Amino acid sequence: MKNMTAFSLLMMTVMLVVVMGCVNDPKPEFGEMTDARDGQTYQTVKLSDQTWLAQDLNYETENSWCYEDDPANCEVYGRLYDWDAAIDACPDGWHLASDAEWSSLIKYLDAKADPNAALAESTIAGGMMKATGTLEDGTGLWRKPNKDATNVSGFAALPCGTRFESGAFRMMGNHVLFWTSTEYDAGYAWTRMLDYNQSGIFRDDQAVTKAHGIAVRCIKD
Repeated sequence: MKNMTAFSLLMMTVMLVVVMGCVNDPKPEFGEMTDARDGQTYQTVKLSDQTWLAQDLNYETENSWCYEDDPANCEVYGRLYDWDAAIDACPDGWHLASDAEWSSLIKYLDAKADPNAALAESTIAGGMMKATGTLEDGTGLWRKPNKDATNVSGFAALPCGTRFESGAFRMMGNHVLFWTSTEYDAGYAWTRMLDYNQSGIFRDDQAVTKAHGIAVRCIKD
């Protein structure tokens, strides 16, 4: 009986280690950075060996816009950049994150993440990266249900929406798309998307053309 009890405890311990080993417990380290070009200060977050802006970039360049051309939206959400503008938008010492750097972040949050999966690179990392709360409850900026949002990573992603090639603005409250610096072809680049109704994060090469305006997160060199 004693041997059976000891064996049972051992098996339970092994199973717990296996289960817990599949999902990382992120330990974000917070700081701040001031952009010398315009004096704006941003929150930063270090996750593993990467340091990211914990807010979308809000540095004005050509081919960047405030949602609905309203400066108040830039104050909350940052600016929307086309891909050519995004490539050079980050301040000295920082750069637009590559596709591989995004995948490293997502793998850190979710050990099961697969950058080669069809669209959903991770089924849980999106919730770990989204700011919490909902518009309907007056507690946040995402629409309900803001599925599984915990922001345990400190990445604090907000649903800034998209500027289409036509100049129309859509989807604020619903999603955020982020540029990567990695081209797919002459018309497209790799992106990441978080959605109000999904807990995952989605990697795509043709979600938007390079002429669309979407968000920029800078990563430290």
